[in-house]
Amino acid sequence: MSEADYVLELSEEAYDDLINIQNYTYTNHGEAKWQNYSHDLDKAMTHILNNPFSGHARDDVPSGYQAWSTNEHIMIYRVENKTIYLVRVLHGKMDFRFQFFVE
Repeated sequence: MSEADYVLELSEEAYDDLINIQNYTYTNHGEAKWQNYSHDLDKAMTHILNNPFSGHARDDVPSGYQAWSTNEHIMIYRVENKTIYLVRVLHGKMDFRFQFFVE
């Protein structure tokens, strides 16, 4: 499947996660590191878009979600039809069990 086959949608939480990651990186590590990390995050989202089923399941996220690692962070997403929903971007050291609202 190609990029044109799927659409990537970010939840508000995922968007906020990405902004917070970039702000933290810029503030604590400078512009060069910020630019590199932003590039890596973009590259990871493109990978997920082009390879939506390349992620893996985790015991600490809801069933049906996949995880894809990039540097210190893990992108959590699910695929429904032709839409990839990126729901969170979390630091690998976080306790993921408390980061999801499941109905």
